[in-house]
Amino acid sequence: MIKKFYYLSGLLSFCIGSILLFKQKEASQIILLGIFTPIFMSFININIIDFISTKFGHQITAGFNAVQFIIKSIFMIGMMYVGIKIMNLNIPIYIGILCLTWLIFHIIEGFYTNSLID
Repeated sequence: MIKKFYYLSGLLSFCIGSILLFKQKEASQIILLGIFTPIFMSFININIIDFISTKFGHQITAGFNAVQFIIKSIFMIGMMYVGIKIMNLNIPIYIGILCLTWLIFHIIEGFYTNSLID
């Protein structure tokens, strides 16, 4: 069920961002970088968590969950740099959307990992 949520939210954000690309370029870039990219990264982490859980067990999965928080934090810093310095996006809107999306999907990942461990 969680993976369906990822598919739906990722597809929806990608479609909205792609449609807006022709009318409002900055809004499209904010949606694609601030919403779609963190969802995609979180989906990759969910698949890695599934793989680690089935191959190596729950203890390694819990350790990976702690390490991936650091990896995703570095990813967020990189996304902030790309959005602000390279693409010159509106800072309050972009950072707010990026952090909110990251927080929501990080919490979902935590609950998903907890359900695998239990």
